[in-house]
Amino acid sequence: MAILIDASVLCAYANLKDVHHSHSKQIIEDAVSGKYGDAVMTDYIFDEIVTVVARKAHKEKAIQIGKFLLSSEVILTRVNTLVFEKAWEIFNGASNLSFTDCTCVAFMQIFEVKKIATFDKEFRKIGGVEIVD
Repeated sequence: MAILIDASVLCAYANLKDVHHSHSKQIIEDAVSGKYGDAVMTDYIFDEIVTVVARKAHKEKAIQIGKFLLSSEVILTRVNTLVFEKAWEIFNGASNLSFTDCTCVAFMQIFEVKKIATFDKEFRKIGGVEIVD
């Protein structure tokens, strides 16, 4: 059992002014406590987080959140060729997801991860995915 932590939750966690900040703190606490099994993020999610935080706040904050994530209980996994190719198929389909979000869906399908912590409403349209928000 595992849960994928999406960038939307982690960005809200990093931003004290985000409308979802306090809720994201609870989600992260639950996830790293093992409530949903292993807490996982991909390198694409990590990239999205530090890029958004650097753009919206500043680079020092992005480095701070990056260091926190790399030393946290959240398992960082790399998008491999199998996940990438499946994500590309999803991206080319009828989906309105970003390519990074397609890598999340592909990862979840391939590794049979059923839960995702996200505030992104597009994931609600994906069958077989349980949203933790």
